[in-house]
Amino acid sequence: MRYLGYTLLSCTFLLSCVEELELIRVECVVGQSRECHWDENSTQIALGACKMGTQKCTHSGWGECVGAQEPSDEICDNLDNDCDGLVDETYLRQNELCGFQENVSYGVGVCKPGVLVCQEGYLHCQGHRGPVSEVCDGLDNDCNGTIDDQIPNQTALVCYDGPPQTLHVGECRAGIKYCQSGAFGICDGQILPTEERCDEKDNDCDGEIDEGLSERPVDLVFILDISGSFDDEIMSMIEGIRPLLSDPITSQFRFGLVVLGTYDQHQPGLETSDFQYMRLVTDFVPADQFMEILEAARIIPSSGREPSYDAMAYIMDGTIELSFEPDSQKVIILMTDEEGQTIHDPPNSQSDCYHLARQGLFEIYIFALLEHYNTFSQIISNDRSRYFSPSADSGTVFRQIRDIFNDLCVGR
Repeated sequence: MRYLGYTLLSCTFLLSCVEELELIRVECVVGQSRECHWDENSTQIALGACKMGTQKCTHSGWGECVGAQEPSDEICDNLDNDCDGLVDETYLRQNELCGFQENVSYGVGVCKPGVLVCQEGYLHCQGHRGPVSEVCDGLDNDCNGTIDDQIPNQTALVCYDGPPQTLHVGECRAGIKYCQSGAFGICDGQILPTEERCDEKDNDCDGEIDEGLSERPVDLVFILDISGSFDDEIMSMIEGIRPLLSDPITSQFRFGLVVLGTYDQHQPGLETSDFQYMRLVTDFVPADQFMEILEAARIIPSSGREPSYDAMAYIMDGTIELSFEPDSQKVIILMTDEEGQTIHDPPNSQSDCYHLARQGLFEIYIFALLEHYNTFSQIISNDRSRYFSPSADSGTVFRQIRDIFNDLCVGR
């Protein structure tokens, strides 16, 4: 403890002065300084943004604590404002909604406000979602209360699944697709490249028509109804085809023969009952051998049933084993006076035959009565140029068969 002594003179007018001595106790040495706390009653150490101040000693003792930084409310500034050892752990505007736009109905469709979050000392509006252009996704993107409305080109969105360079080349065409249940459906109506066929069209969309087909040989299978009611037409067919077999054009042809309406059930290589009303008479032979085989087929016993769907399907799927050349033009000519038939129950062969024909691997021509057209129309893709009325006139048959041969890509 320090004491300072000094003399106080107390004088009265015209009287002698009396000297008085008084001692005063002082806490510090004048001019001395020290650290001080923002709260003189606290012993908390300075953390975060908080710091100690400075006090100076005067004649009256320790002065005011200058420069001390006391705790404050935490804000998002990457500092420990409340001096608890944690930075931005809770802050003003925490969880406050943000991002509002005028004339937007938040809570409608995908639109929702964001929430202020503190990241590295700065406030960010997180999670805000405003209106955008409508797209086909099952959501109300523009927040007008209606899902998948006002989609650009919604009623005719152009689509094409083929190679881009084939679009608008040859037969290839784009299609359209529609927004349904939050997604665009299949591309409806498009025409994609297919294997080139002998039809004077550019099926594979490479800019060339029937390319490479004229050099191919022809493997042609006649399916002939021998059930009995077709005898006159069979004779005219034989006489009509006879001159064509000696034409130079058929030098590239091989002929096979399947007959319908047979009694026999078991044949070598065809042991299943599926074949009880049909027979493979011959695998492919040259034109000069075919006429004799064709005439001999007339005397095969008949039964009266003509499963034409089954015969065509079995030829196309290989159940009837014919030795087609891999690169040949494969042709089927059916001749019957009956409607399309199958011996199967349920009758699946019509749809099987249709789907196999749609693959485009076979050129199919039908000779049948006009009233039976609807039973064969799908198999020939509703192409009436491939449907002929049977005739008992050999000249008519000659012209019909010649037209078919001329349609094939031979010698072009």
